[in-house]
Amino acid sequence: MKNNVDSKLLLGLVIGAVVGAAIGYLAATDKKDQILDELNGIVGKVKEGFNAAVNKYKGNVENLTEESGTVE
Repeated sequence: MKNNVDSKLLLGLVIGAVVGAAIGYLAATDKKDQILDELNGIVGKVKEGFNAAVNKYKGNVENLTEESGTVE
């Protein structure tokens, strides 16, 4: 159990360091506007995919709810 907690803590620290380094790089680079535009495009695509998946899931749940209500 303690091993699992230690590995999660280490993973959190590594991810934090990577995010911090990325933010530092963006703040120091001359091409930060170009990089931010590219990242915004990627984030937009991920957001669209996530929303599509959520809508599909909601549709599946509604279909199951309707089917379970008609079968008595």
